Amino acid sequence: MQKEFRIGAWVGGNELHPQPTKENIQAFQALQGRNVDLVSLFALFDINTWNWVEPFAETARENGSTLVVTWMPNGYNARRINEGEADSFIRHFAKSAKEYGHEIWLRPLHEANGDWYDWGVGKQGAGNTDENVAEAFRHIVKIFREESVTNTKWVWTTNSSNVGENTTFTGTYPGDDFVDYISIDGYNWGDKKCWSRWKSFSEVFRKSYNALAGIDKPIFIAETSCTESGGNKAEWIADMFKVLPVEFPRIFAIMWFNQSKSFEADWALDTSSAAVDAWKAGLNAPHRAITSR
Repeated sequence: MQKEFRIGAWVGGNELHPQPTKENIQAFQALQGRNVDLVSLFALFDINTWNWVEPFAETARENGSTLVVTWMPNGYNARRINEGEADSFIRHFAKSAKEYGHEIWLRPLHEANGDWYDWGVGKQGAGNTDENVAEAFRHIVKIFREESVTNTKWVWTTNSSNVGENTTFTGTYPGDDFVDYISIDGYNWGDKKCWSRWKSFSEVFRKSYNALAGIDKPIFIAETSCTESGGNKAEWIADMFKVLPVEFPRIFAIMWFNQSKSFEADWALDTSSAAVDAWKAGLNAPHRAITSR
């Protein structure tokens, strides 16, 4: 089945804590010269209630886009989730999302094959394992099912590299019955960090993609970007669009992380006119219509 390749973004913005407001979405769309199909939002357990999320969901919907919420249980390891400590928050969110009625995508417990989040298997002393993280994902989904929520799609996410002891690409997978989409997060850090080097798009994603491609679920890239430091960002973007349909035929969407961070890297798309031109050329290339499952 031929289906149009989808383009999404964390649209960034000039604010200290940018969000996908109407203005920021329109600014990114003007930059790339087309609509965004998927709009990224990062929301925290206990802090960002549905009342905070809903305006962004509605802004995305009015734009003809789908909101993809990276749902982050900061402060919770897998055990605390499985023991029900976040149930009240999750259930209230579920009821409110049901009342909203329009489709949103939720990706909880993302990048659990790393060591930087409280639910990460690789985080020392956190007590997380493949098994209890997978159960935590199922626990969250089950609460939504108990509330008969039908307008959410569930996204299970792995990082493009395993970081920390006992981490694997597929170990925390909660099972086909609990997942609608699989996503991968990965960045080309160039030489911005002492531990990093310039990597092509294929180098960033090949291992994780190959590990996940055996699972019969649609796959997309939920977070990616490239620095200008250590190589040619425009060439990296151009190469990405060339290799996607050849080496990564199961991927049906790419979401660009459009925000530079002083403590990380220059992730924004418009760090150079050449990078923007390469992105726009890739969007307009005929190979964007690839097979999507």
